Amino acid sequence: MAFSTESGSPPSVILGKIASVMTPEWGGPVDKIHYPIRFYDVLGALLVMAEAGLARDRRCRDALDLLEGKRLDDGSFPAEWTNVRTAERVESRGTYADWGPLSRRKGNPLVTVDALYALKEAGRST
Repeated sequence: MAFSTESGSPPSVILGKIASVMTPEWGGPVDKIHYPIRFYDVLGALLVMAEAGLARDRRCRDALDLLEGKRLDDGSFPAEWTNVRTAERVESRGTYADWGPLSRRKGNPLVTVDALYALKEAGRST
């Protein structure tokens, strides 16, 4: 089911140049891939568009180009930013889970699955 407004067009707050359309003062840099919690980042926005059936919209091109530019040589995608840390006891923003590597040079399998899905829905080769 595709999302649309009364005019039939998707809301431009999600589309377009990701960093210039919406830059919240919380949640981390929008041009970095966040994991495991996504407030608003390039991959999160593209996943919303993919789920809504709108990832092929021309206004997603800049965000798709940015995402493709993050692909590593082995075809995987990195988790570049996080707001959680591994903790041995219950604490704010702590986690016991292993969310995979956080590195710009090493692929994260959980992020890679999402990135490949978004690119596939946009008609970009994976």
